Amino acid sequence: MKPLAPLNPPTFLAPMEGVTDRTFRHMVVEQSNGGVGAACTEFLRVSDCPPKLERILKELGPKLDGVQLGLQLMGNNPSILAASAEVIGETHADFIDLNFGCPAPKVFWHGAGSALLENLDLLEDIISSMVAVSPLPITAKIRSGINNDQQVEEIAKRVEQAGAARLGVHGRLRIEKYSDPADWTRIRRAVNAVSIPVIGNGGVSCPADIRRMQDETGCASVMVGRAAIGNPWFFAQWKKWEENGQAPTPPTEEMCWEWLKSYAATIQDGGAIPRHALGKVKQSLKAMIEEGLMSRQHRFAGLRSQSLDDFFALSGAKKA
Repeated sequence: MKPLAPLNPPTFLAPMEGVTDRTFRHMVVEQSNGGVGAACTEFLRVSDCPPKLERILKELGPKLDGVQLGLQLMGNNPSILAASAEVIGETHADFIDLNFGCPAPKVFWHGAGSALLENLDLLEDIISSMVAVSPLPITAKIRSGINNDQQVEEIAKRVEQAGAARLGVHGRLRIEKYSDPADWTRIRRAVNAVSIPVIGNGGVSCPADIRRMQDETGCASVMVGRAAIGNPWFFAQWKKWEENGQAPTPPTEEMCWEWLKSYAATIQDGGAIPRHALGKVKQSLKAMIEEGLMSRQHRFAGLRSQSLDDFFALSGAKKA
């Protein structure tokens, strides 16, 4: 097993499909004031052959200063995943993460993601095959089970004995929705079952939850996903919370609009067409509204906007 340095700070921007592209990751990290310890790409699906080096480098984007950067893979073929690990070893990634948690039906019924939680021999074979050839540490991210959590300790142990350097544990089952509460006792059970560092995930909605999850579960670090979509300043707020113990001042609506404008511009600078950028800022607007940072009066018009000009014209609208 190739070791990974402890996360400092003990925070991790979660990999989220369709969200944590290289632009989003960099913007969140840049404004975090040192509040992010690690970040990871959206998953790359590996099926018939390893991904090309050019695609991997595009997904990774530039190196993140002071932040461990991982590339996440999802698949169920040990030999092809091992070959992929060798290719990724030629990049500036710090680790390779394996997705054993995706609950999407189209993934599950193809035997990947969380489906591997009921095929632990194959799960272990995938990890050990990659560890044997990879110049980078291998990590894994799991849900706590599929229909129940009875095997969470066994899953964690199999990940460890296969040679993974770190384990991320989502406190929900595959059958549970994001609207269902995450069960942190499952994370604690995994922590108690293994000696490798465990990253807790699920149910973190405010900066104070990071310390609370660590205290309640004993996890080494905490992964933040959906809360950071609606509040890109989440990690900066957490750092201030840790420094002075006071609830941070929420970002203003003006700050949110400026962030959205910068996001759209940076995406396009990277080669995206305006339509793609519009889809991204609509996604962020919806999340910011749900997080309570933006007025709900913008929801209907914002999501129906047909151009970036129409979308950002809303920023001059009178607040409700």
